[in-house]
Amino acid sequence: MTRPKMIWVVTEGQTDEEFYKRIIQEIRKNNGNVRFSVDKIKHTCAKGIGRFEKKIPNVFKKEILRAYPEHDKVVFLCYDRDVFEFASKPPIDRKRLERTLKTAGASKVFHIKADKTIEDVFMKDPDGVKNYLGLNRNYRINTSLNGLDMIKKMFRDSNRTYFKGERTEGLIEALDLTRIMSKTCLEIRDLCHELGLICDGTKCKRIIEERR
Repeated sequence: MTRPKMIWVVTEGQTDEEFYKRIIQEIRKNNGNVRFSVDKIKHTCAKGIGRFEKKIPNVFKKEILRAYPEHDKVVFLCYDRDVFEFASKPPIDRKRLERTLKTAGASKVFHIKADKTIEDVFMKDPDGVKNYLGLNRNYRINTSLNGLDMIKKMFRDSNRTYFKGERTEGLIEALDLTRIMSKTCLEIRDLCHELGLICDGTKCKRIIEERR
């Protein structure tokens, strides 16, 4: 008999949490509101990458295991890649964290690494950010800036302040998530697969083309 299955999505901050919640909604919409092959999807915000190594195993053992003892538990760890590429000392040992979760009972552990930050991912739809902030369509995107610095600049230019990790009301809703997914297919394909979808990696691109 097939065991029930749940997916646990862990994020660094509130912005990331909202983003991946809506990504899952967009995946469902783009597939005819299909029923996913999972029984439960749960989201947890760690409130900082530095808290992953201690907080996440504790939450897994005290909450996930107790709530879903009979389920196959698939974990997605979502974080910015830059803190590992450019930091002299990485904030966590990702392989050790993965081993800890599997030893505790996780069936699978996947990593969704935003390249280089979640803001770089947002900037794959610059028009969405512009529209959200009320900036002119001809507003110049400085490609020499990374995504975080560019978004901070765009917020300043619209007399607002962007706080990394904190939920920014309305920003995620303003983004064209299918366009973003078409450009980050490699990063999210494991999520699509674990949701039970079969895709050759071109569906989001085809949807974008059909809009034109």
